[in-house]
Amino acid sequence: MNPRLINLDSPTHHLGRGNRRRGFSLIELLVVISIIGLLASLTIGLMGVASRKNKESQLKADLNKYVTAIDNYKASLGSYPPDNPGNPAISQLFYELSGTIFANAQFAIPGRQTGITVQNVKQVFGRDGFANSSRDPKELKVTESFKATQVREVSVKSVNVELLVVPVKGPAQSSYHGINFPLAVKARDGSLINPWLYDSSSTNRNNPNGFDLWAEVVIGKNIIRFSNWEKEPVVVGPAP
Repeated sequence: MNPRLINLDSPTHHLGRGNRRRGFSLIELLVVISIIGLLASLTIGLMGVASRKNKESQLKADLNKYVTAIDNYKASLGSYPPDNPGNPAISQLFYELSGTIFANAQFAIPGRQTGITVQNVKQVFGRDGFANSSRDPKELKVTESFKATQVREVSVKSVNVELLVVPVKGPAQSSYHGINFPLAVKARDGSLINPWLYDSSSTNRNNPNGFDLWAEVVIGKNIIRFSNWEKEPVVVGPAP
């Protein structure tokens, strides 16, 4: 019998070696890690953009709501809601737009148990009372409603009051026509919040025939102002 000739180049001969799995080289691993890192950074960046857009949309919506409510107030009562001549950050907008009932020597918003005395109104807001007020809830000319996220209870001069607040963190200090004032206010739970700022009486406001309403918040690396005298948000400085 003739011995069988074995073809060393045949696929059968190399079958064992062909089944061996080749591992990744160091360069290939580095390339994969780089791609994963790039995709992760892009995802985080897109999430950051979406978060900023969401905050901007929420602030614009609140600004439009309040501007409309103030204009309706003017149409009903003949004048804009009074402001706090001493501090635009501590305004009585929430009480004026909601309407208050005066009974038992204090003002209270219908449906709320907590009230504020005449003395405390003077102490906190620098006013003798609220213009949109009545002894009968049916006689209130404006009764605007607000979401729970739009209102917070704070302590001002040891008096608990409620303010329209910004849902985005803002700087601790601000300025208005050259006057510096604290912007962040401590809520009853200890957190710092930023209220909407309001001016309807100063002689140098940006809307001389109307009112100024604005908020300053930190978005990304900047302090951004949303106001009723500027069409778009404006960067006023770097974030602290």
